[in-house]
Amino acid sequence: MFITHSKYYESVRNDIILTLLWILLLIILLPMAVKVPSLFIYTDDPFLSNNIQSVQVQHILNKYFNIGNFDYLYVIINGTYNKSIQEIYSNMYLLNNAIVITPYEYYNMLQGEYIKYLKSNITLYNFTNFIKQLYDNLTKLKMYLISHFQYFEYQLNVTFWLPLHNFSVNICPYYEYNFEKVNGSLLQRAQYAGYLTFKDPYLLYFSFDNYSNYTFAFNFLLKFDNYSDIVYKLSKINSNIERQLLELKNFEYSNNYYNLSIKFHNNNYWLFIIKIPNNESLTAINKFINNLKNAYVVGHLAYYAQSAYYTQNDIEIIDITTVFLVTILLIILVRSLIPILILITSASTGLILAYGLMFIEIQLGYKIYYISGLVVPPIVFGLSIDYGILFIYRYFEELKSNSDDPLKGAFRNSIRGILISGLSIVLGFLSFVISPSNLLRNIGIALVTSSISALIPAVFFIYSLLTLIPSKYLSFPRKKLPDPRDIRQKYLHDLSSFSIRHNKIIVVLTLLSLILLISYSTTIHTNVNVNEIIPPNANSLIGTGLLENMYNYSIDYVLLYGNPIGNHSLICSLTKSLINQGNLVYGPVSIGNIIIPNNTQLYNNFYKDNYTLLIVYLKYPVFSQGAIKLTNYLIKKGFMVGGDNAQRIDIVKNTVSIYFNFTLLLTIILIIVYLFIILGSLILPLRLVLTISLSSLLGVSSLTLIYSSPYWLSPLIIFALLFSLGIDYDMFIIIRLIEEMKDKEFNEAIIKAVERTGLAITACGLILAGAFFSLVVSDIRFLQEIGFGVGISIIFDTFIVRPILVPSILSVLKKYNFWPFSVRKFLYT
Repeated sequence: MFITHSKYYESVRNDIILTLLWILLLIILLPMAVKVPSLFIYTDDPFLSNNIQSVQVQHILNKYFNIGNFDYLYVIINGTYNKSIQEIYSNMYLLNNAIVITPYEYYNMLQGEYIKYLKSNITLYNFTNFIKQLYDNLTKLKMYLISHFQYFEYQLNVTFWLPLHNFSVNICPYYEYNFEKVNGSLLQRAQYAGYLTFKDPYLLYFSFDNYSNYTFAFNFLLKFDNYSDIVYKLSKINSNIERQLLELKNFEYSNNYYNLSIKFHNNNYWLFIIKIPNNESLTAINKFINNLKNAYVVGHLAYYAQSAYYTQNDIEIIDITTVFLVTILLIILVRSLIPILILITSASTGLILAYGLMFIEIQLGYKIYYISGLVVPPIVFGLSIDYGILFIYRYFEELKSNSDDPLKGAFRNSIRGILISGLSIVLGFLSFVISPSNLLRNIGIALVTSSISALIPAVFFIYSLLTLIPSKYLSFPRKKLPDPRDIRQKYLHDLSSFSIRHNKIIVVLTLLSLILLISYSTTIHTNVNVNEIIPPNANSLIGTGLLENMYNYSIDYVLLYGNPIGNHSLICSLTKSLINQGNLVYGPVSIGNIIIPNNTQLYNNFYKDNYTLLIVYLKYPVFSQGAIKLTNYLIKKGFMVGGDNAQRIDIVKNTVSIYFNFTLLLTIILIIVYLFIILGSLILPLRLVLTISLSSLLGVSSLTLIYSSPYWLSPLIIFALLFSLGIDYDMFIIIRLIEEMKDKEFNEAIIKAVERTGLAITACGLILAGAFFSLVVSDIRFLQEIGFGVGISIIFDTFIVRPILVPSILSVLKKYNFWPFSVRKFLYT
């Protein structure tokens, strides 16, 4: 008796010590774990491989053209110019080494470029010195009017408004004097009087019908380059053309009237450009955005900063929703308070363990892509509770059968299925870690960490807790323990019996469904739109709509190998095509939207070390459908393209191609090899691949019903998670089937296996699906797609595949399920 009591107390003491060690571990890891969400990386740049073309282009731009060490923010602010610029400068301390480019400064730079290149271009033609000076002065006048556009507006109003209103306002007496002394129609007199008054021949191109259309007027000045036509128009209205040209040649332009164009001032909004380092902190950018009043900030880094801001805000809501949904489902399924608390505690322990390990990995150089971090909570909660339910249900079975040591019996009988399933999941995720894609490797590390962190506490932490809690308290507040064999088992028994009776029909329907889903999946088009990663009410997304009407800001860098002379016809053709589509092109034959052929100075500026550069300002926002489509067109034409759009296209193509052509195939091979070693069968893992494919394809296809065109990562994530998490429930059935085969006929063993594991599988499936459905509460569409797609796939896998499709396929194959070897004996001994 004394020895028995001594062993009991020693066992209790060991269990208490083990529990205290768990608590100590959690205390150590918790401060690390809470820091991890704030360390997520939201840009794609750190995960770009050096063999990607856009990255190679960026290296060339850095080395030879000194481009690429900076980025731009576009600030659209509501208010007067002085208040707007003051508001921006008062918050510049939040950004490192940032430079504000005001509209004035931008136009000064633009004017300098136009004058410099156009002037040098004119020297190529053998005009007289007089004509060359005239053309140069006309260019200066044009640039002056562009950078002081409100003055040109004033000229237009005086020239065309006053004659229509009989000079009722005496705002320009000299114009009225000139109007009275010239002859012709009303329009001709107005045009010529305006020219004489302001010495501005560009007024000759306007009339009473269009003088108030300032957008048209500004675009006219930007595009105008036909100076010979000015000479022609002047010659028609005045025979003393030489005197008129001489006046134009000698006219001086004052700089005392500063106003800006509609491109930078639209209604009450002003546009300012901020040049920042390309490694600027997203946190700093968010602070800058939030501090500005009545302003919107747009740009490549602004999008990522807003994605980080809203995602981090959503994390807490998603986690709370996950715990709430899982708790509700546990109450419905388990119906006892203590087991529910044990399962929730185990899952929380797994989450702390996962984030704690990831913090340590960060110290070793690991950078967590935000997708990697966001899938951790649902995976850990889902898997941990899955394994915990399997363990606890088996414990209840042992208690009901009055086993000598029910806890050890439950541990011994459940640990096999849990370990086989857990290790197969780890193997599935391990294929990501050895992927050639940096992004997939990053996601893989997080997935492996999550699955291991879910596996360990689900078995060992729950075991240590159950050793301390007498079994009689597990039923609280009920009087009896939850019965693992309740009325729901009759439903599972009937369902699996039905599937076996109609097994051939069900197998045929399964194969047809698979073919149809594969066919449909080839028609699904994904997108890379920025509205997938930030919510509709985000500052930057609202600002994008405003910016589209003010400035072309999405930039592609197009490289051609060889010199401009050898590629002259190709460069001219490409440049003209891009300009005709409404884009601006700076390169060896153009400045903006003006074609300048045969300009040696331009050649020298855009040609270095046998590379010719074209800088294309797209008329579409960065990452928009238009920008991606045009950039993709340039890439398909064989040009080397750099810039944000090109990098986005490259990382999408690279990641998707590597996943479906390498990582997914490797996942399947690893699972087949592993399960072949464990089960001695090739057919069982092949059948498993078929059913998981069906669930995955259904999940991806369902996305199009709700979201039309899903985000590019959504199908990949669904396949990745299903081809690992989907192994769980199948293994639970197979391991139980092997146990039941010892003393039952094969079809009866199938029914019993489904019946005995069905309750755990349905509970686990609902909980895992609920954990992922919690992502739907996010404001970010991409996370909603993952939550919905994975959740639907798991529900289908739980309630259709496992109780219906799996039994029917098993019963059709019979003994061939375990081909080429018999069942491994150690699985049930």
